[in-house]
Amino acid sequence: MQIRPIQSKDQEKVKELISGILSKEFEYGHKAYPYGDLDSIDKVYGGKREKFFVMEDNGEIAGTVGIKEESKKTAIIRRLFVNHSFRRMGYGGLLLDRALDFCKEQGYHEAVFHCATTMKSAMKLCGSRGFKEKDKLVSGGVDIIKFLVNF
Repeated sequence: MQIRPIQSKDQEKVKELISGILSKEFEYGHKAYPYGDLDSIDKVYGGKREKFFVMEDNGEIAGTVGIKEESKKTAIIRRLFVNHSFRRMGYGGLLLDRALDFCKEQGYHEAVFHCATTMKSAMKLCGSRGFKEKDKLVSGGVDIIKFLVNF
């Protein structure tokens, strides 16, 4: 198992993984989390202080996480997903830890993560990494919680 920056060969597999999880497990996913960024991950997450990581396990994409710059001090953690067959192995935590390490390396002071209220595992994972609930939003008719962690 390794966590590495996305490569062009991963693009379609990553899009398949994320859109598949959203459509199967979170029917509202396309409304609250449009897939536009998945068509050109290298460009969307290609800023100097941005990155998109994949976790690969025996040649299969096991999970993903992206980091976008919101401001000089704030990063947004996005697209934290783990392939169903790799869940309950701690991979979500490893991905989130890698994203948080990247944020610290880039000099961010805080990171934000948004998730739907139905994403119970993601909410629990955020809490275990020091994130605090800061706000509730509605996107595409879905209740979203904004979590924040300071470094």
